[in-house]
Amino acid sequence: MKNIFRILIAVISLSFFSCDDPVQIKLDEGSKLYVIDAFVNSLDTTQTIRITTSDSYFSNRLTPVVSNAQVVLKDLTDDVSYTFQYTGNGNYEFTPQDSIAKINRQYELSVTIDGYTYTSLTTQKRAAAIDSIFRLDMRQYSLSGNVNEDEYFFGMAAKDKVDENTDYYWIKTYKNDFSLFSSTGIVNSIDGTNGAVPYTEGIDSLPFTPPATFLGFTKHVKGDVCRVEIHSITRDTYYFFTQTGTQVSNGGLFATTPENVKTNIVTPSNAPVKAVGWFSMASVATKSKKAE
Repeated sequence: MKNIFRILIAVISLSFFSCDDPVQIKLDEGSKLYVIDAFVNSLDTTQTIRITTSDSYFSNRLTPVVSNAQVVLKDLTDDVSYTFQYTGNGNYEFTPQDSIAKINRQYELSVTIDGYTYTSLTTQKRAAAIDSIFRLDMRQYSLSGNVNEDEYFFGMAAKDKVDENTDYYWIKTYKNDFSLFSSTGIVNSIDGTNGAVPYTEGIDSLPFTPPATFLGFTKHVKGDVCRVEIHSITRDTYYFFTQTGTQVSNGGLFATTPENVKTNIVTPSNAPVKAVGWFSMASVATKSKKAE
């Protein structure tokens, strides 16, 4: 009986010691992917297309870049091509002397890596119109009411053209040239409102409505500069942003099953590495105002 009791004690002791041993689980890292981030616009500033590769979820290093690609943007309407040059850190750049993005034209992006050419097509949409940026009294919109007299928001007055065509917008707000990349700093909008505006005979345009007009409710003080950009994008690009935002904020008790964000990059059938990402051409309306 004593021997059985000793054996039982030994087994129980071993079970406790085994709980302290680290368990190594090897996870499948998945196949490498090329990630093409190509958001070109009508501003006559340097345009950048970024190409990287995917990395494992728990990696602490910077995203590996692709430095040997040939990147060409082609205006299919005028049969004009623009070659982007590699400048480092995965960035391929082209500095236009005039805007390379023109309304109602079709564009093709081609990215060649190791002899395989990845392509994408999109169209250029018409721009919105910004009338002004104006001051908003923070005390009127603050939930706490605890604001300083020298702090205030900026609002935007803009117009959307009303006809049979629906317009899709990506609105970016900047404070002192730093983009507010947050849930409030970037807003997507259909026809400048919370939904499509039906065509009404005799009405040429309608004003944008909140939340697009509130520019992120960002505090400004004297000397700050507020700048807004309204990027006119395609319907597919609008829903790409919508899906991306949903996946980024997906969490908590009511989280849904994660899904792959769609891509409009076409991978050759014989290519060993698949490409994901997005290609967009945008007409941009922009205006700035300094806090005084």
